[in-house]
This record gives sequence, structure tokens and C-alpha cells, in this order.
Amino acid sequence: MMIDGLILLAAPTARSRAYIQALVAAGLLPERVVLLGDESEPVGQAGLAVRQWQGLVLPDHAESIAATCRRAGIPVQACAAGSVNEEEVMDVLRALAPRVLIYSGAGGQIVSASALGLGFPFLHVHSGYLPDYRGSTTLYYALLNGDAPGATAIVLDRTIDTGPVIARRTYPRPPEGMDIDQVFDPAIRADLLVHVVADFSRRGALVPIEMQDPAAGVSYYVIHPVLKHLGILSLASASEQ
Repeated sequence: MMIDGLILLAAPTARSRAYIQALVAAGLLPERVVLLGDESEPVGQAGLAVRQWQGLVLPDHAESIAATCRRAGIPVQACAAGSVNEEEVMDVLRALAPRVLIYSGAGGQIVSASALGLGFPFLHVHSGYLPDYRGSTTLYYALLNGDAPGATAIVLDRTIDTGPVIARRTYPRPPEGMDIDQVFDPAIRADLLVHVVADFSRRGALVPIEMQDPAAGVSYYVIHPVLKHLGILSLASASEQ
């Protein structure tokens, strides 16, 4: 089912590949994908059978975003620019005038006030249970703290991870050996996105379940490599118990 007014703004990243593959697997097709930057075709066998773990669709990184869209019949509009904040991209989005823009730009980019003022909601899935885990690399902090990994869908506002909450979920800790950055993190975000898009297709709108208090919660910064390694080691410890 193609959903009118739903646009995916994608970049050549693991997260964007996970998003479009999960949406296609669920039969929830965006009207168009706007693809930023230069996506080289991945090396390897494309079109593999969907892989799953505990109900999560795991991304097939051998298949490019463009290839996924071709097999699903989703139009792709390429932009040489690498950021939503560039005027070229904002002009494209103004012309498309989506009802909802799924935002999946390059990691670490902050969406500008000009982009957020284009007149439609930016739907973002954060890999942390808000407001407890705001900021960067929060999956690893959750692992270190012994908490379940989480994901939260929000409408972006002008401060980081403080927008209205549309949905949130917790997930089982990943198994030892699973790539957290390239597989687990994109997979849980994509899973929550599918639930949000399915709800949007039924209701015709994004319906917040909570308005966040920016003063509440905890913000984290890019994790130190040693702490990141300890978070990964915690998975081995858990499997031995």
C-alpha cells in the first residue's frame, strides 16, 4: 500500500536501508524517497531473503536503497546535496509538500530551524527510550546501565530529542556477536517506524502520546571507545548467566 503524502528522506546509511527494507516488507510504501548524496551500489549479493531475529527485520546491507525502491516500485528523487539544511534539498521538499517526512539523514546532523519551518512534521526515530536516554550512542549507555534497549519516535523540534513522543518501545538485548551499529540499532528503529507508519496510515495523522518536558530526563554524549567496548562485553556476560 502506497501512503499518500508520506516521504522518506534517506541517506546512504545502514539506518536508511533498514527503514526502506522494513517498510517494504510490511507493505507500507512511502510515496517517494528523496535520496541525499551519492549512493554506491553495495558489493555482494542483493535481494536476499528477509532475515529476522525475535520479530525484527534485520537489514540486508548488500541491497542499496535504490534497489529496494526499484523492486517495490517506489520513485526515488536523488539530490547531490548531503544535508537537509542545504537549499537544494529544502526546495525539493517544498515542492513535494509531504504530510509527514520520515527523517533519516546522515548521522550526527542537526536539522536547522529553516528546515523545521518548512511546514510539515519531521518524524525521527531515536535509538533511546525518551526522556531517559537523550543524545548520542544511547544504546550503549543503556547496555552499561543494565536497561533494556529502547527506541522512541518523535516529531523533531528545535532542541535535541525533546519533541512530542509519537511512540516508544523497549527491545531484548542483542545477542553476543550481533553488530550493534550496523544491524541492531537500525533494526529497532525500523521496527518502531513500521508501527508508527501503520498507525499513521489508519489515522491520517501523527498522534502524540506525550509532550516532553525538556528539563526532565538525561542527556548523553558520544560514548568513549572503552565504555562502548564494555557495553559490548556486557552482552557476553549476560549470555553466560
